Amino acid sequence: MMLSRWRSSSSATCVSQKRERQWRKNVSLFKRGNTRHFAFRWNGRRYRGSCKTSRQAEAKKVEALVLARLLEDGRLPWSRKVPTLAGLSNRFFKWLESLPADRPPKPPTRRYYRVGWQLLESTSIAGMKLDHITADHALTIEGSSAANTDNALRTLRRMLKKAQEWQLLSTVPIVKLVEEQGREELIEPWMEQRLLAVTGGSRLTGKGRKSRVGWEPFRTVLLIMLDSGLRPGEIFRMRWENIHWDKGLIFNPRGKSRKSRRYVPLTERVNVALVARKEGVNEGWVFPSKRAQSGYITDREVSKQWLEAKRLAGIPESVVLYCARHRFSTDAMEGTGNVMAVMDAMGHGSVNTTRIYTHSNVQQIREAIERRNRLSTTPVEAVQ
Repeated sequence: MMLSRWRSSSSATCVSQKRERQWRKNVSLFKRGNTRHFAFRWNGRRYRGSCKTSRQAEAKKVEALVLARLLEDGRLPWSRKVPTLAGLSNRFFKWLESLPADRPPKPPTRRYYRVGWQLLESTSIAGMKLDHITADHALTIEGSSAANTDNALRTLRRMLKKAQEWQLLSTVPIVKLVEEQGREELIEPWMEQRLLAVTGGSRLTGKGRKSRVGWEPFRTVLLIMLDSGLRPGEIFRMRWENIHWDKGLIFNPRGKSRKSRRYVPLTERVNVALVARKEGVNEGWVFPSKRAQSGYITDREVSKQWLEAKRLAGIPESVVLYCARHRFSTDAMEGTGNVMAVMDAMGHGSVNTTRIYTHSNVQQIREAIERRNRLSTTPVEAVQ
């Protein structure tokens, strides 16, 4: 029995060796100058090329790679030119634009990818070929915040996955997201007072002259974000038809999620600021723009004014305009204690998301403990 088993194994080995010899008959390595080349036939087609080395051992490795790739997908490893990430971006966003609006990814996700590409475009990865991008390269991507970094990483992951579907890549590296912590920054009351004081006066140019642009639309955008919690993009897309003056409400028809369709409060000071902009108009964009293709302003019109106002007001560099939304959620939570109402006003689909934006008031906890201590008037007897 042992002998028959040995013969069976030996016979299988002989078959394998025959196949190996058959492969070697079809493949030949030869030297041209100082460089070795390969030449063979596969499925009736002749393949030849340079191994780009003069060493026999390395040339055999290249030869094995070529044969393995042919067996896998019938293509040579270098038969199709691999584009750079920047080159892929043109095809990727054309593909997104060609999709019907009701097909995934949805329009908010498409805009999300464009924002993520703006960060990727400024990194060294944009000029790298797709098959050279590794997980270590993804670790070098760093945005202004964890959410901004994850935006770029999700965009990179989606683009590489699509490249694999288009057979531009055989494998996709694992791109890990960074952990988003709770928002520790918000626009404190003293910051708000300074910002409103700075933007309440005239805006001066670098030469000390009065600027023709002034502080609008930034000042009104800031007030709306502080008092309603709307996202910047939702404020930029505001229309006069969606402001309910008599009810004291602003209706937001769309946003980044289904919960974005909601009503938010219209406070007295926001009412005054909007009326000053109204000028007898009852429909159209609240913040129109002649330059933007969309017809309304974008972050570019506001960011420059924000950075200048922040510098003049002495606001820390780590504070961003989005912190005004954090301030709204924190004050709303402390004033009402109604987490569901705050979640709806913020346009969140999960309580966990709302918790990221709210800041615990340690002062309230301290006062509660002090009240408890004052009530505990009974002296504790010393332990004998």
